Amino acid sequence: MPLLKNIITGFSVFSLAFPLPVLAIAGWEVKLWMLSAIMAGLLLLGGLLRKGFNWLGKSKIFWLGVGLTLFSLLGIVNSPEKIYSLKQLAVLAALVVLGIFFEFNVRKFSREIYLGLAIGLLVNSIAAIYQNIAFENGWLHFEIMAARPNAFFPEADWLGMYLALGLVPFLAALANGKNASLPEILKNNYLLYAFSLLAITALIITVARASWLALLVEMGIIIAISVYSNIKTYGLRLTAYGFLKKSAIFTSLIITSLIFINIFNLSRFNIPDRFRSIFFREHVITVAENPNTGESFKINLEEIELYREQGYIVKENYVADENILSRKGRACGAWDIIKEHPILGSGLGATMIATNYEHNANNLFLEWWASAGLGGIVLIIGLIVYQVVKGVQLLKNNSHKATLVIAGTAGFVVVNLFNASIFLAFAWFYLVWLLSITKHRT
Repeated sequence: MPLLKNIITGFSVFSLAFPLPVLAIAGWEVKLWMLSAIMAGLLLLGGLLRKGFNWLGKSKIFWLGVGLTLFSLLGIVNSPEKIYSLKQLAVLAALVVLGIFFEFNVRKFSREIYLGLAIGLLVNSIAAIYQNIAFENGWLHFEIMAARPNAFFPEADWLGMYLALGLVPFLAALANGKNASLPEILKNNYLLYAFSLLAITALIITVARASWLALLVEMGIIIAISVYSNIKTYGLRLTAYGFLKKSAIFTSLIITSLIFINIFNLSRFNIPDRFRSIFFREHVITVAENPNTGESFKINLEEIELYREQGYIVKENYVADENILSRKGRACGAWDIIKEHPILGSGLGATMIATNYEHNANNLFLEWWASAGLGGIVLIIGLIVYQVVKGVQLLKNNSHKATLVIAGTAGFVVVNLFNASIFLAFAWFYLVWLLSITKHRT
């Protein structure tokens, strides 16, 4: 049985790297993690039969799942598509089962969990870089959005979230030089650096700007906690040296990634301009202007020479970033749904129903409030506050655990302000992982 759990745990974490459907049964899309959830559920059922309900009651994710399920059921009363909301509730139940399984097994199988995560990050990073190379060369690339790799995720933003959050334990190990649970090969600092460089390069070319911000926040917290914990032990001079060293490591990762992207033409996006647009809400576009009429219109980069040959003046203009405006509109749409039923909510998938099932989940907190009402949003915020408090408490005697919990939670909040992960299996695993760190060896 331990060997079976060992295999299923590692496979389950690895399966989170492939959320695209693998098959369809009676109109239901089946994903790899769902198969993992079935295996995990059978193991949990066996444990329940042997140990009784009290054993299951020790799980925080179980009680979180019970609460979210209850509030989601109440919200279905107001759902305009009750069958659809019930289907989403079934997905939630599968996520909760997988979450409980992870919660009970993080301590025993932490090495398998880190190995599954590392392989998933590696495979997706290589796939993402290949996609952009293939796109530029006209090969088969499977990208959903032109020049924005999605690897094995439904869209580039989800891949960015996976990479930004999944990197936390590896960046912490790179900065602090410790994590006994890492795969043996990644305990070598040079290989760990190369691994992080590959994942960050993939993250940058996704142009998932919320995930960029999350990565920077995570790096900043890792360095800040290191300074806080070291200054008492090593004094100001050695702490300052450590601060500069770790800052140099993280800065070099980003700069080297950008150099590789430019040298090998891995992205056609103006990366600095896209980062600037986060704060100024506008970005550069290339336009062709008719010198006789003054008429101008947006063109693609590969069309520049074509329009120049036709006598057009090609130049760059700053315009409002349509992606930021779109996200603002989606947030306002979710808020409109919340105002209709602020207490009970409108059932899982309420915002999807309102937009004819077009993907628009862009704020975790608004999504849960719209779906499961006031009870749902209180549970989610309560969980995050709990993790932050536990992380701060860990600062007293275990700075490494504190780093993982605080940096991981902060990154989770940042990406979910713009790309809600309400039904992303990896996000549920991530929350369980953070919860487990507060109790167990990592």
